[in-house]
Amino acid sequence: MKKRAWAAAAAALVILLCRAPAARAGGQLPLDIRAQFGAIEIVDTAQWDGNGSTWFVLVRTPDHVNRLLCYTLENGAWTQQFQTAAALPQGDGRVRIVITDRSQDFTLNRVTGGPILLIMQYGTGEYESSVIQHHAFARSENGEWLLFSAFFTEEQWSVAIDENEVIYHKPVDRDQNEFHTVPVRLERNLRHADLTAVPRTPEAAEAKIPEEPAGTGSGQ
Repeated sequence: MKKRAWAAAAAALVILLCRAPAARAGGQLPLDIRAQFGAIEIVDTAQWDGNGSTWFVLVRTPDHVNRLLCYTLENGAWTQQFQTAAALPQGDGRVRIVITDRSQDFTLNRVTGGPILLIMQYGTGEYESSVIQHHAFARSENGEWLLFSAFFTEEQWSVAIDENEVIYHKPVDRDQNEFHTVPVRLERNLRHADLTAVPRTPEAAEAKIPEEPAGTGSGQ
């Protein structure tokens, strides 16, 4: 029952992230992009139609690897900027991508402006309609997509990822939340990020804090 409750919470959070209209124009994947994949399965696509127009294409390769490809419009042609498997969940659960305008974390009283790329993975079996994890990347002014939020149903933690720290929070009861802030830097750029390296608990994040070199303590 606990897993069901947290799966419902994850789904509610995804709805919150996706409630605002996406910063995109509805449309079909351009033919010159689609033609590059041949028989490879295109699982999902997401478009941002703004300054630096972008298409994301999620594919499932014949050897069952999820890959994300990023295309931008340059001089009237769609150019691949990068592709990554590490920044996607793997395994049997269905993966979906969505672009939205904003996200709001009521617990931390934070609003993050878009465009935001949301990567969600659903469960399997009886949980196939429930989101079991999601990661959110916001586009920076210089065009990088930076990881700022994650949620893990099984571990029950919501995660806010800043440049120099990671904040974990989860409800203890209706009126109280548990918080942990860990001073650790993670790779946030979608181009280089590895989702398996994102600590799912405060304890896992603390294990990533670099040890202080001998002889550099405050007593020296």
